[in-house]
Amino acid sequence: MKQLLSVVVIAGTLAIITFTSCTKEEPVSARISPSSYPSTTQTPGNFELVADRWVSYAGQVYINTFYGVIASANASGNHIVTVYLQENGKQTQISQRHITYMGYELWATTSQTDVSIIYMCNTILPFRSLNIRVQVD
Repeated sequence: MKQLLSVVVIAGTLAIITFTSCTKEEPVSARISPSSYPSTTQTPGNFELVADRWVSYAGQVYINTFYGVIASANASGNHIVTVYLQENGKQTQISQRHITYMGYELWATTSQTDVSIIYMCNTILPFRSLNIRVQVD
């Protein structure tokens, strides 16, 4: 009988501790009216990136993709995204066109969330990294 009483007391104590320690507080976002959230379409941005994680495809195409980097600035997908190579204090646009860089082709592609830098050559990658600026208007 004592053992049964001890088990009931322990189970009851554990139940009380479990239920009182798991009280949930209403999140702050639930207390703010939706009209006070900033619009996702008003957030143009500039991103300074370093392309240094190149993936080689057949040893002739190298791609560095920045996954999700413009997701918040281009949430609607309606913004103009322009990508620039930054070198020696100059910026060269590499989106919407190919340029010759170190003797081979370099360009950028964008999606609603990602930016990819593509370099096509028939040798090993002749550089380690590139400084990139992404502008979302």
